[in-house]
Amino acid sequence: MPTYTGTPVTADSYCSTADVKTELNITDSDDDTRIDRIVVSVSRQIDDWLGRPSATSSGTRYYTAITPWRIDVDPFTALTSVAYDSVGDWSSYTTYGSTEYQPGPWNAAALSRPYDHIVLVPNVSRTLPLGMRGVRVVATWGYAVTTPPVIKEAALMQSALVYRQQVAGGAPIAGGADFAQPLIQAGLHPMVRRMLEPYRTGVGMGIA
Repeated sequence: MPTYTGTPVTADSYCSTADVKTELNITDSDDDTRIDRIVVSVSRQIDDWLGRPSATSSGTRYYTAITPWRIDVDPFTALTSVAYDSVGDWSSYTTYGSTEYQPGPWNAAALSRPYDHIVLVPNVSRTLPLGMRGVRVVATWGYAVTTPPVIKEAALMQSALVYRQQVAGGAPIAGGADFAQPLIQAGLHPMVRRMLEPYRTGVGMGIA
């Protein structure tokens, strides 16, 4: 993996303009605005392909449990609280004690992976309601506190490819060191998709 030295265009961009320029051997600033746009666009394409943003954000989300003991949720790195709709009105939520539940998979943190479900511990006196929007979860959502290097590299490769294709006027372009043959590419390059596949949730639009 290369060393990433630049500051991302936005807080939720997966690479920087400086890194793309280094990849392309660009030394002037004539196309910085264009590269800024490409980096942001590619980052959002990657979000769609993954099915959710890789970058983390804190907030409240609501879920419907399908079993009394476990609820599947979006990927998260830290859990703040879990509450259930105790009245059935989608507004009166009662918070579980922090010892009443555990995030899973159990070894997620050790493997640098996010959690993706919550289970109640054995012998807990309260279960999960099965009604719509019955569970409220406050967490830090996303894949990791810092973007995984593979996702950064995928964003860098895709951004460089898009730039090359734009300056070529849409004509087939030489792939360079990262790509094996001339191509016109719509959406994410197959190699980029393969790099991102282990991080995908399978709920994206499927058109990135």
